[in-house]
Amino acid sequence: MVSATFSNLKPEKRQFLKETLIEEFSEYSLDQAQVARIVKKAGISRGSFYTYFDDLYDAYAWSLQEVLISVHHMHTRDPFQGTIDFINDLPNNPYYDFLDKYFQVNEGILRAHNPELFNHYPQTLPFLNDASTNQDVTNWLAMVSTHRLTQERFAYPENNDAILETLTQLSQRLSEQEAADVFSHK
Repeated sequence: MVSATFSNLKPEKRQFLKETLIEEFSEYSLDQAQVARIVKKAGISRGSFYTYFDDLYDAYAWSLQEVLISVHHMHTRDPFQGTIDFINDLPNNPYYDFLDKYFQVNEGILRAHNPELFNHYPQTLPFLNDASTNQDVTNWLAMVSTHRLTQERFAYPENNDAILETLTQLSQRLSEQEAADVFSHK
C-alpha cells in the first residue's frame, strides 16, 4: 500500500515518479522490472522507494490503479459500448504498452503473487442468488465479458474486428433485452 509519505510528496515529484513507474512497467514485465532502474531514472534513493512502497508489486499495483482510473471508458450506460470506444481508441492510448503487458503477463504474475487482490467473488457474486434480478445477472455478465474480450484484444490484436463485432452484438442484445424488460413490466 502506498505510504502517506508518498501521498504527501509535492505533486510534481509524485507525477514524475508515476511517469517513471509507468514507463518501467510499460517496457518490462513485472518479473523483469527493477527497482534499481526506477530509482535511477526517478532520481531517488532506494530507501525512498521503499518508504513510498512496500515492494515492486506495491508500486505496480499503485501504477495499475492510476492507469485504470485514466483509461476507464465505462462512462456510458452500456459497458459494451464503453469497451468498443476503449478498443477503438487503443492506437492513441498513451498507456497501450502498459496495458498490453498487464493483460498479457502482469495480471497473471499479480494473481500468483497476491491472490487476494483478484478475489472479486465476495464483491461481485453475493448478489447472484435467488433474489437476483435479470439486471444483476446482466451487469455481472457484462463485467466479465468486457474484461475477457479486452484481454483477447491484447492477446490477439489481429482479431480486433471480430472482437468489436462481438461487443456490438452484445450491446445490441442488451438494448433489445432492456426494451423487452421495460415493455413486459407495463
